[in-house]
Amino acid sequence: MKQLIHETSLRDINEAETRHKVIDFIIHDFLSWPKNRVAVEEFIAPGFADYVLKKTNGEDLLFIEAKRAGIFFELPIAHTVDETSCYISIAKLLSDVNIKAAMQQVRTYCFDSGCEYACITNGFEWIFFKTFEKGKRWESLQAFVVRNLTFFEKEFTKAINNLSFIAITERVSLPSLLSSAPPKDRNVYYPKEKISSYSHTITANRLATKLRPIVNQYFGVIKDDDTEFMERCYVSQREYVGASDGMRTLIHDSLSPFFESYGVQQLEDTGKGGRLGGRLTKNLKQNRKGEVLVLFGGKGAGKSTFIKRLLHHNAPRWLREHSVIAIIDLLKVPEDIALIRSAIWKNLVKQLDKEDLLEADRATLTEGLFSDRFKTATKQDLAGLNTASEAYNVKLNSLIAAWKQDLSYCTERLVEHLATQERGAIVVIDNTDQYSTEVQDFCFSSAQEISEQLKCVTLISMREERFFDSKIHGVLDAFQNSGFHISSPRPTEVFKKRLDYTVAMLGKREYEENKGTGQVATEFIRDSATYLSILSREFSSDSSPLNNFLTACAHGDIRLSLDLFRSFLLSGYTNVDEMIANRAWKFQIHQVIKPVMIPNRYFYEESLSDIPNIYQLRATRHGSHFTALRILRKLANGVDPTAPSYFATAELRAYFAETFSMQDDFEQNLDVLLRHGFVEADNRLDSYSESVDRIKITNYGLYMFGDLAYYFTYLDLICTDCGIFSEETSNYLTEAARKEYQFFNRGERVERVKVRLERVEKFIEYIKQEELREREMYSLGMPEDEMFSSKAETSFHDEKDRVLRSAKRQSKQLARRPNGAA
Repeated sequence: MKQLIHETSLRDINEAETRHKVIDFIIHDFLSWPKNRVAVEEFIAPGFADYVLKKTNGEDLLFIEAKRAGIFFELPIAHTVDETSCYISIAKLLSDVNIKAAMQQVRTYCFDSGCEYACITNGFEWIFFKTFEKGKRWESLQAFVVRNLTFFEKEFTKAINNLSFIAITERVSLPSLLSSAPPKDRNVYYPKEKISSYSHTITANRLATKLRPIVNQYFGVIKDDDTEFMERCYVSQREYVGASDGMRTLIHDSLSPFFESYGVQQLEDTGKGGRLGGRLTKNLKQNRKGEVLVLFGGKGAGKSTFIKRLLHHNAPRWLREHSVIAIIDLLKVPEDIALIRSAIWKNLVKQLDKEDLLEADRATLTEGLFSDRFKTATKQDLAGLNTASEAYNVKLNSLIAAWKQDLSYCTERLVEHLATQERGAIVVIDNTDQYSTEVQDFCFSSAQEISEQLKCVTLISMREERFFDSKIHGVLDAFQNSGFHISSPRPTEVFKKRLDYTVAMLGKREYEENKGTGQVATEFIRDSATYLSILSREFSSDSSPLNNFLTACAHGDIRLSLDLFRSFLLSGYTNVDEMIANRAWKFQIHQVIKPVMIPNRYFYEESLSDIPNIYQLRATRHGSHFTALRILRKLANGVDPTAPSYFATAELRAYFAETFSMQDDFEQNLDVLLRHGFVEADNRLDSYSESVDRIKITNYGLYMFGDLAYYFTYLDLICTDCGIFSEETSNYLTEAARKEYQFFNRGERVERVKVRLERVEKFIEYIKQEELREREMYSLGMPEDEMFSSKAETSFHDEKDRVLRSAKRQSKQLARRPNGAA
């Protein structure tokens, strides 16, 4: 090839020489196309095709139209001096007369024979292209262009992998090479990589230090022994469908078709445990032996809290009087089968031994709990020994020690003892969903073992996605009527109850301290109570941005919602002093997004935030800023928002593969959407795999698609942690971030906000250009006002003046305070 490049650079050669010297060499010697698969000068009206590369069955695979080396192909200027190949739109190539004539000539041949792929070359420059594509204008397609022969030398691997005989015939390389989307990698730039202060942290608000333990107590897991907190703050009504001005719709967290097909029943929790409470009571009353019940619920739906309230705090009277409850919480047990088994049986013995029988004297044990084994031992191990002898006592003590170590035996005897008191055992195995598939299998097998061995009811709680992920769903076929699904409560009710209860507890604490000398503490308590009361009023309003944002983020996951709310409460971005001074506050959306997304950081980092970047480039090759939003739009269009239907994942994947050639990007984005709860699989898997058959949009997905993705503050935060195809735009965002940080250090609030506004405007301009480029490239035919970037642009102009006015007002208020923080 090096020799050929040298020889052909010295003189012009005619068409025949071009074919002999260059094209024949490249096709046959370099790309290894056998001559018996290449037809030369094949007649196809109205002329002769120079080369036709054939399929095995003799059909045409690729036409090559050869022009003499003197025919010059004028190509657009290369991006770099070293560029030997690139993608260029056919529309641009047709502007050259010679290229247009050659392409149209070979395209005519292709049409007559039904061949999809063609190439034109003058020996030095090679242009490979598709002659047609369903649903697209030909001119909008991309051609793969070899600028000169050095491509075959310097990019040998690429040439062989895409154009060799084996690549084209066996690995079907042409569809990938000539897909609608240019597969050539584009450089991606990340503004944050050049911002030295990117990891800067933010100090929490002034109440945070003392408020944190209170917030952790009342906005976390309800403790087993805190009955008052459970009664005052538990939300029993878990069926909710409603509408509001801001959210428009609350999607019901309900039983999916997949679980319904397994016979799992929806649990209507009216405060007494619903069907599950009734099932447990009936099993004990009718002395049913050995049944495993499964409580299903999504991540953070409150399964553990429901169980504790039903069996510990608010059990039905008959159940309370005729049962002994053993709740085995595996949350802190390491993922080791031996340790899990030991923890289960040790806790069973401990919790079933309500009368401390195992700590009784030897005579009581041999006459009572261990009487069966003692009776056998007197005939065997102890036979012939004098009961007063040392040998007898040593042997008996050894036997009793062994019996006490046999935890399975001890639990059986304890259950039998309870039966004499007309009480049955109810065993709960909780928090198994933290484990891998194999260990979850073991946990379920353990539940079966306990149920069969103790002849008792065993209840095991499982997340729905973990159930599907586990092989145990085959085992559960025998228990189709023993599954119950619990929906998550309405987040608004959870927050309001907990806020009001916390304020009441602070009031009680203030009363106690007023009797002493706790004046400083009392000021803190009063400020905290005022602060929390203001927030409580927010959750009474359906139009509150705070209420809507947290409700959207918490679809089915109250634990996450509480985590986000704790971050908001303690964040340095939350205007605590102004809220307390005014004793009232009307939140704007930008005052909610920042404390929740980056409670303790100055700059947004997706990997450290609970809220993802919807515009992030997941796949830089065949990737787009809009893939996630396009998925959400597909799921949101034409559905009843109160009960969205499931959409076939395969159909969605095919759409993205055929329209954009972005299958990898689709899968990566869908994984993010599942993990964060924007979409929900019918089997509740929370990550993407081939097992995700059908998906639907959630509250969070509707909120992101309809509102959050276009807010100024959201765009402001994510733009610096976003892959950018334009180096100029990336540099602009970097410099803007540096300026903003300088203004922050100097306390110049208004100037800082101005820089942020300019930065977002630049980012919106960039994503608009990207979306327009994709609209043309993929022939999307979408009106400009329906583009995502246009929605962001409209929202930005609506918010711009309001954000600037707010900054000026706060700046004046801070100026009046000598020690006001920026």
